[in-house]
Order: sequence, then structure tokens, then C-alpha cells
Amino acid sequence: MNSLAQVYDREFRVRGLRQQGWGRGLMAAAVLIWLWLGYLLVFPFSVDEGAHLKSVECESRAFHQDGRFAVSYRADTGERCDAERDWGPITAGLLLSLPFAILGTGLYVSGTATLRTAAYAADITRLNATKEI
Repeated sequence: MNSLAQVYDREFRVRGLRQQGWGRGLMAAAVLIWLWLGYLLVFPFSVDEGAHLKSVECESRAFHQDGRFAVSYRADTGERCDAERDWGPITAGLLLSLPFAILGTGLYVSGTATLRTAAYAADITRLNATKEI
């Protein structure tokens, strides 16, 4: 393989590694958002009512139901707890994470395909060289 082809092959592989790295980073950002949203949904929390009032203990959004009958979160815990962990910001966080996850997955897959293609081309070149000898 001549030096120009080696330089192109090296740059091709570096580009694939860079794409994989960006894909991993974007997927990590999406996972961090998902972990934060999971924390908001699963763990109980407390709401401060003011400087002189006692804080209110609230159950988690996911595990608030105690009885057999389905009751709304607002009816179970009160309006203050419902307002503190509203569905709007949680849904917005989920929607914000989707482009990170989709773009990260696409970049990672593209980088992996690039590296596999370079390895395949190198193997074919090596096999053709050994066949001629």
C-alpha cells in the first residue's frame, strides 16, 4: 500500500473513532437526563412551605398509591406536592433527551460501520497480497 493510501486509511479510521466518541458522549448525555428523570419519579421528596412553617413530606410520583383503588397523585399527596413535581418539566426533559439519544446512536453506529469497513478492506488487501505471492 502506498503512502497516500495509508494516510487516507488512517484518516478514515480516525474519523470513525471520532464519530464513535461523539456518539458515546451524546448517548451519555441522554442517559444522564433519563437518570435524573427517574430520580424525580421514583424517590420521595419534601417541599418547604416557608421560613416559619414545617416542610411537607411528599411520596414519589411512581409509588404513591397505597390502596386498591386508583387515586390521582394530587388527591393522595396534595396540591403542593403535585405542583412541585409537575408532569410538564418531566415530559419536557424526556423530549429534550430524545435528540441526544437518536443522534448519538446514529453517530456511534456510523463510526462502528466505518471502522469495520476499514478493517474489512485491510483484510481483503492482505489476503490478495498473500495470494499473489
